[in-house]
Amino acid sequence: MPSRGFLPCFSKYRHQNFPIENLYTKNVYVNKLKHLVSCLIDSKSPLEIKQSIGQEVQVIRPTDKESKRLISLFDLPLCQLYRIDYGNTPFRIMFGLSNPNREAYIVAIDTKHLTYKRGKR
Repeated sequence: MPSRGFLPCFSKYRHQNFPIENLYTKNVYVNKLKHLVSCLIDSKSPLEIKQSIGQEVQVIRPTDKESKRLISLFDLPLCQLYRIDYGNTPFRIMFGLSNPNREAYIVAIDTKHLTYKRGKR
């Protein structure tokens, strides 16, 4: 039987770097997170997540200084780290997917454009 979905988990969320209170400054941020959580529960793969949310789901690989910093900050062994950039806004969500235990670790909700600033990639 094929695996279905990922269980959203916030246990590895980096509160000190990305205060959760910032999420509640705009209803659109809350709605985007709700939609992502729903997609994680139903989707079998990152490709399905991308198709469901209609946004690019980008793999974070250690190819530049910012990516290396984030991989080190979140420290998710056995997980692949991803980010969703919602276009020309400061809003981003970063999460790690673990295929063995089918969990999705939501690690950051960046509402202040603190990650991947233009010209700093």
